[in-house]
Amino acid sequence: MKYVMDCSFSSALFLPDENSAGSRNFILSLTGRDSIYIPLLWWYETANVLRFSVKRKRLKHSDVTTVIDLLSSLNIVTDFEHGKNHVKEMFDLADKYDLTSYDAAYLELAAREKAKLMSYDNNLNKAAGDFGI
Repeated sequence: MKYVMDCSFSSALFLPDENSAGSRNFILSLTGRDSIYIPLLWWYETANVLRFSVKRKRLKHSDVTTVIDLLSSLNIVTDFEHGKNHVKEMFDLADKYDLTSYDAAYLELAAREKAKLMSYDNNLNKAAGDFGI
């Protein structure tokens, strides 16, 4: 099965004060036939979450390498498509469902890959449901 995972979902794997059971169970249930798709944006968002988690003392600096190793061990497929091929669709989705362009990138990728969206963002999940994902 194909999945698109956003940063809210993956961050719950390693942030100690987040509800991580759902994310952890999802990761443990994956098989070799499953793929997790992410937009390139996900790497930047994840680096930002790590940076501010250390700054706010939610994680220790020494935990960052462990987290990066964990995330790198997943069967993640980074979508490098961008620009004019997808910006109109992302804009339309953001406008129609009142999303940020960042969230619309996840929705657009899930639609394009015919994948299930994994997110803890209520607005994004509602938009995905309304969109038929």
